[in-house]
Amino acid sequence: MANSLFRKSKEEALEYDAYVAYCKGDYTWVYGPLRIFLEERRNNKLLLLDRGDVLAGEHRLFALNNSIQKCKKIILVILKEFVNNDWAYYEATVGIEHLLELQA
Repeated sequence: MANSLFRKSKEEALEYDAYVAYCKGDYTWVYGPLRIFLEERRNNKLLLLDRGDVLAGEHRLFALNNSIQKCKKIILVILKEFVNNDWAYYEATVGIEHLLELQA
């Protein structure tokens, strides 16, 4: 019981409800129907890395790690392009590691 209370407090301290990992070909769907449904209708706060959350001059790997650390959940938009993309694989790996850390 105490473990679930601790986990909840760790999640409550995080700034975003979810980080969304997707490939360029899914941009329109992610910023359209997905974002509208989750942010506007479900009141979730999403972190989309190319939304301006990367500071000027910040390295993309560093930005990804920092971004995911601010999120309670990870949403992976997995289509053919995502499966064959090294960057997407890295995003998924970092996201899964973060979620496992939250569970510990």
